[in-house]
Amino acid sequence: MAGLPRKLALRTAALLLAVRWYNIAFLSVAQGVFLWKLVQSNPDAWALSGGWPVAVLLLLITALLVSGGSLINNFYDAEHDLIHRPWRTLFERTVVRKYGIPLAFSFWFFGLGLAWHLGTRMGLFFAVYALLLWIYSHKRRTLQRGAHAVAAGLAFLPFLSCSLWLRTLPWNLLVYGLVLLLIETARQAAKAAQTDPEVRGYRESLSVLFLAAAAAVVSGAWWGQPGLILIGFPAGTAVAFLRYLERTSYANGVHEPVKAQHARNLDTFLKVYMIFSMGVLVFVL
Repeated sequence: MAGLPRKLALRTAALLLAVRWYNIAFLSVAQGVFLWKLVQSNPDAWALSGGWPVAVLLLLITALLVSGGSLINNFYDAEHDLIHRPWRTLFERTVVRKYGIPLAFSFWFFGLGLAWHLGTRMGLFFAVYALLLWIYSHKRRTLQRGAHAVAAGLAFLPFLSCSLWLRTLPWNLLVYGLVLLLIETARQAAKAAQTDPEVRGYRESLSVLFLAAAAAVVSGAWWGQPGLILIGFPAGTAVAFLRYLERTSYANGVHEPVKAQHARNLDTFLKVYMIFSMGVLVFVL
């Protein structure tokens, strides 16, 4: 019996690692900021939609569904992670395989129950979202490069739930969301490139990031939104600098392929850049 508390503690720790709570926390904060900006654009909708109690409930529903999706992803990625994240996977694998799916469905059952409590419209939206998470977990390996865009789209959908609840979506926030969708697609490509033996996703990530930067700068200049320009200009500069380094290497006769470390550095940069973009949303847009 003395070892029972220790086993429970280890199982709990393994499940907590499998859920990736830092991603959930960032998504909740970002969703809350986006919700706050929507309220600023339409205060009347806030009063008519239930206020803070319903807003907190909306964030909780998203966190529960994404947590369940994270557990299911880890369940299906066990063999892949055993190769690329062996030490961490050895700690998580047994517990996730035994308890991951039941816990994921518990999260989803509770989250969808809360969603239907908000009404048929929100219930249907989150039911479709949970279904998409399930399909993505099953089919991710067959999507190949398309998986990057699908993963980014699934990260973007919770923000649409805020607009659906308040029934408002100003054009500047829509453009901001689309730019962030492209940046997240680039990050997903960089993340995948870390375990790709040919590191094909690295240059794909740079291409998508350049597209995001161009869309932000052009949209900001066209509609007179300096916040969008502020988001796009550093990203475009970073892409140009990285491409310059590649050309310089080739010009000097260095034909070394892109390393996984480059993809990790780009992934880290894009994570920080997402936080920077959220700061621009708060203080400028």
